[in-house]
Amino acid sequence: MTIIISKKYKILNKIGEGAFGKIFVSENIDTKEKVAIKIEKINMYNTTLIKNEARIYTYLKDIFGIPKIREYGKVKNYNYLVMDLFKKSLNNNTNNNGICLKLILDYSLQMICRIEDIHNKGIIHRDIKPDNFLLDDNEKCIYLIDFGLSKSFKNEKGEHIKLRNDNSLLGTFDYVSINIHNGITASRRDDIESIGYILLYLFIGFLPWKNIDFNNNNEEEKNNKILEFKKNINYGDYNIPGEFIIYINYCRNMKFDDKPNYNYLKCLLYNLYKLN
Repeated sequence: MTIIISKKYKILNKIGEGAFGKIFVSENIDTKEKVAIKIEKINMYNTTLIKNEARIYTYLKDIFGIPKIREYGKVKNYNYLVMDLFKKSLNNNTNNNGICLKLILDYSLQMICRIEDIHNKGIIHRDIKPDNFLLDDNEKCIYLIDFGLSKSFKNEKGEHIKLRNDNSLLGTFDYVSINIHNGITASRRDDIESIGYILLYLFIGFLPWKNIDFNNNNEEEKNNKILEFKKNINYGDYNIPGEFIIYINYCRNMKFDDKPNYNYLKCLLYNLYKLN
């Protein structure tokens, strides 16, 4: 059965699915242009991540490397978000042997710039992972997506939000920071630390904690085991560049409300880039 959204977008095929919605390749009936449409079923409490995501995209619309949304709306019991289509993410651009260091460093500098720009607008992403960094058709420019879990790190008075240590884990186990594993409120330092784990993933080709054994569906056990592995990892086993280790340790030593020194982190990685 052909499904038409907003009387002009024909659903073609599903390209992604998460806990909060599905993403489809769609086609504009008139122009034949391909777009991406995220669809989310409205729950009984009428809470919607897509509504939050559309609001964030609109707020960040002038930032380079943030896709532009075409349309946001509701059809029957579903919300939808129409945006530019990208064919590959950083998760599609690696293999079990990793990718070349110079390319990783190019990507890393762009990732830090994207995060710095949204932080400067008062927003934290809260789900940084390779799937959420997309590549343009030339695989040169990186775009940051998926702002459903994003929020302001400032309150109504413009003050930094307060720290709590009783939060449920928010984000993706493999890439969240040590503090998020421990139930501490997310702040800017956590977005930055997650980029550090993306660097490990791209360099090695997999995450060191990939093959941890744990009982299926036991979220607490999974969280604890990945946390312990992250805390006690022996980087020497993976020939990790020293700059990556310095990067991750810097993030872990930041205070909750610290503003990251983005220039320091970019210079750290750019110097490594020049040496390769």
